[in-house]
Amino acid sequence: MEQYDFYGRHLLLNFSGCEADMNDMEMIRQDLVDAVNAIGATILSQMEHQFTPMGVSVVLLLSESHASIHTYPEQQACFLDIFTCGDTIFVEPFGDILQERWKPRWVTKQMHERCDPTQLTVPSAYSLSAMGEVAMAR
Repeated sequence: MEQYDFYGRHLLLNFSGCEADMNDMEMIRQDLVDAVNAIGATILSQMEHQFTPMGVSVVLLLSESHASIHTYPEQQACFLDIFTCGDTIFVEPFGDILQERWKPRWVTKQMHERCDPTQLTVPSAYSLSAMGEVAMAR
């Protein structure tokens, strides 16, 4: 049995002012699938929901973890994330592909490397508690 490191990459994105129709579930699902395939992740299952009067949620279960979106069509906006376990998949292009397709006016991105907290190199302004939470040093 192959053993994997306790490590992952989590990309969080907020898009607003999108030119694309953030209520078009078929387009959104297909664009997510295309972006996941482009980074080399493996889709195991998918679930989507069209809200009334508007809004879409899509979740893709990946062999590596998950990708999801929740849209706010009235604001031409969405929250996106993708998490992959291991260190073989680079998640940044996932966001780049969707940004190119949907053309948001504003984008915020956060990338988190997730791992065993005992293996972190924490900046001196921070310390790890016994629970593994990062807390400001006093």
